Amino acid sequence: MIYMNFRLNLKYILAILFVIECICVTYSLKFPLIIPITTIIYFIVGVTISILILNIRATVDLTTFSQIKPVNISVYKFLVTIGLAICMYYFTNELINQNPLSYYDADMLPIMKIMSSRFLSGNWSMVYKPIPEIWNGIQPIYLPGMWMPFIISVKFDFDPRWITTICTFASFLIFLKFWEPNQNKKIAPLLMVGAGILLWWIETEKNNNFLRLSEEGIIVFYYSLLVIALYTKKYIFIGIVASLCLLSRYFLIGWFPAMIIYLIMNSKNATQVIKFCVSSACIFLLLVVIPFGLEPIKIVLALPNNYISHASRVWNESPQFFYRSMGFAKFFGPTHVKLLHTFLMLLAFIAPSLFIVVCHVWANKKNRQLMNIPLACLKFTIVIVCTFIDVPYQYLFYTSSFISLLMITIALRDQSESILYFRNIKSTKN
Repeated sequence: MIYMNFRLNLKYILAILFVIECICVTYSLKFPLIIPITTIIYFIVGVTISILILNIRATVDLTTFSQIKPVNISVYKFLVTIGLAICMYYFTNELINQNPLSYYDADMLPIMKIMSSRFLSGNWSMVYKPIPEIWNGIQPIYLPGMWMPFIISVKFDFDPRWITTICTFASFLIFLKFWEPNQNKKIAPLLMVGAGILLWWIETEKNNNFLRLSEEGIIVFYYSLLVIALYTKKYIFIGIVASLCLLSRYFLIGWFPAMIIYLIMNSKNATQVIKFCVSSACIFLLLVVIPFGLEPIKIVLALPNNYISHASRVWNESPQFFYRSMGFAKFFGPTHVKLLHTFLMLLAFIAPSLFIVVCHVWANKKNRQLMNIPLACLKFTIVIVCTFIDVPYQYLFYTSSFISLLMITIALRDQSESILYFRNIKSTKN
């Protein structure tokens, strides 16, 4: 028998997987024939990243967050920051000039602009009332974490898409803060390449609608903060940011109970559970219940029933949204919208908790310590929800890539060796 041992650096693998993920959600979309294949690859890569990150010990110490770096690195990061700011300003300004904001193209930003205007007027009871100016009376459905940042653009009278650009820019600055080219001279460039691909596509590809029509930069920023919060293991911080994430998009609806299960299984006392739950509840009360009562909750609870009809309408009017994205809806087709929605609802609530339980049971059985389980569960949850979502608008998928970027970048700061071992056995005849 001949034994061949393979040693693979886990950090290399994660960096390569991130680049693959970025290619899947960007330039692979230029080739319609391969999109079904890249959709499957995207899903496998995302789940794999969430599993592999369990093997890397990494934390963030907020007390050293502002630590001064060597001059050569600081100058390099400063130049990258200035170059990025100039590019984002140029492309966003051009995009805004060429695409006046109109609800006929997409109604999200116009709706949130009016919600913000109503809030600033002081008549908070009107914020969630139907808007006659859009589609003859559309019902606002967005929770405060989504629309409140646009209060700034309404107050100072500038295009709300600058808010999306600023939040995206801030998310990249967070990545740049943790990016350490001197520590990982072979791996760090891969992350910069992936980040460059992602940002260049977002800024220059007119059909992705990330900046042109959506508010997704805000969600990207919230989730970037959540990655940092989970690495800090500061549960008040985690609870606050996680609540903002939930109040922007509902992707985390199943992650919250999974997080509580994790804390109950792994905490030696109830303090962590209390900190997480109370801080989350305080943000929810402060941003939703106190100013607006229960009306937003009633609206949100009624939404799932509308998703099926919305998906059917989009299939009839704009089927390209299904075929030119990383969503699984294309495999179900227009005749199985209800089936896909059922999968989405079941997986969104069950999969995150199942992930936590499996990690806990496996770690106990193998007598091994798994790292950053809530963070891995976050990535797993977002991949599941995005791929099974009813209408997979492509701009929804970039948040997951920013999560990968930041979680892998911080993971590289871990100085311990991270190696995967494989043994390949070949038999020979004597």
